[in-house]
Amino acid sequence: MSGAGLAESTRTEQEDSRPDQLLRRQKKTRLAVVLLWLALLAEAVAFALIQPVWSRVDEAQHFDFVQSLAERGSLPVEGKSFISPTVVNISIQANQWGWAPRGAMSKPAVLDPSRWLIMPAGLDKRNQEKWVQRNLWHFNYEAMQPPLYYAVNAPLYAALPSDPLIKLYGMRLLSALMASAMLPLTYLTAREAFPDSRLVMLGAPVAMLLTQGYALNMSQVSNDALAVPLGAAALLLLLRMVGRGLTWKRSVVAGAVIGAALLAKLTSVFLLPVAAVALALLVVYRREPLKRALIHGAIVVAPVALLLAPWMLRNISLYGDPAGASAARPLMAAFFASPFVSLQTLRLNEILPTYWFGEPIFPFAFWTNAWFAVLPAMVVAVTGLFFYLAQGRRSQVRDVQIRVMFLLVAFVVGVAANLLMPFGSGIGGVPGRYLYPLLPAGAFLLMFGIDRLLRRERARFFSELMLVWMILWESLNFLVYIRNR
Repeated sequence: MSGAGLAESTRTEQEDSRPDQLLRRQKKTRLAVVLLWLALLAEAVAFALIQPVWSRVDEAQHFDFVQSLAERGSLPVEGKSFISPTVVNISIQANQWGWAPRGAMSKPAVLDPSRWLIMPAGLDKRNQEKWVQRNLWHFNYEAMQPPLYYAVNAPLYAALPSDPLIKLYGMRLLSALMASAMLPLTYLTAREAFPDSRLVMLGAPVAMLLTQGYALNMSQVSNDALAVPLGAAALLLLLRMVGRGLTWKRSVVAGAVIGAALLAKLTSVFLLPVAAVALALLVVYRREPLKRALIHGAIVVAPVALLLAPWMLRNISLYGDPAGASAARPLMAAFFASPFVSLQTLRLNEILPTYWFGEPIFPFAFWTNAWFAVLPAMVVAVTGLFFYLAQGRRSQVRDVQIRVMFLLVAFVVGVAANLLMPFGSGIGGVPGRYLYPLLPAGAFLLMFGIDRLLRRERARFFSELMLVWMILWESLNFLVYIRNR
């Protein structure tokens, strides 16, 4: 941002810089953030109560994982643990099987768990895929997931009444509560990066709130509900390291949160290269010497390794690899083949729509209308970011620049890491929800780019226009969604 741009964005703040006016403004800002948080929580709770049972993003398997931990005190085993009779009974009651919409598939012929078998040995690849496509729903194929989310839910599962639907909805409400933390995390990220613009500072959490798919997908029984806010919290901690400098406490806490995010879901692995980006920027901007940055890199990695070691050692003992991918691949690759087989398995055309509007793909009737606000906003934001970067370092405030650069590079690295992950796992597919830990960075970059290109009143007017349009169509989406239930 140029010096003139900084003056332009802060002029209104200077006009009411007296202590009493500053205090009033801070109270209004806090109130606005609380109201936005309550709005997100209300939306997530509503989706938790009205979306189908089971939700079509593997909710039955996540529920079974919690049940196994709470009732049997053990983790399920990939490729060997079947779903429980409780899950089967709910599936019968809800007429929901696999990923198809409710009622689209007839009741499977074999419902007796005593007749289920693990995959026969010696099948060739073609017959293996056919077998899996017929029998996958028998298995808890989410058994390869790290255990933190399920360990958090197990006490709640045990405390709730015995009715499994009460347990299901209770865990959904906990997911909604955990997921709602994304709103204050987005505000704190924007305030840390660029506190001189109220449009950016408050617009970023509004943009986060308008990502309608987030509330839908994060209010299910799913480990995303914990992994996503933990990933966003780790991103905020790394941003503070970049902006405020390295301390032992910041590095240890950042490492512990990254480790917790990975222990909730391994797709959080992108946080490790993002941490490397944070340390590299401190060296490039000559704020920290290389040796000190390397030492703090080791400090960040240490708690990650300590948290993951017990679970990974178990996996090596069970599956022969630290992530359990070798056991998951024969099951999941029958539906989501490796991108080495075909790049189409990445489903790149689904990333952006499912990021904004959630899964299953296009669940809202009027999502195409909302694009009339989303796409222009993204174009303006990207243009504004290019405009900002083109100004060059000498004309920008370095304290702002290093923070903006970190969030921009972190967002790019996070997206790239998620796109590359299927090449390592051998299981295709990159749904938009994998990018939700980057929501605070994305929402900030969206509003910052608009602010830099349009400036002050024009930026505010454009943002308000986008807001009105999105609220209109998302409200209609929500009402139609309820009606279709």
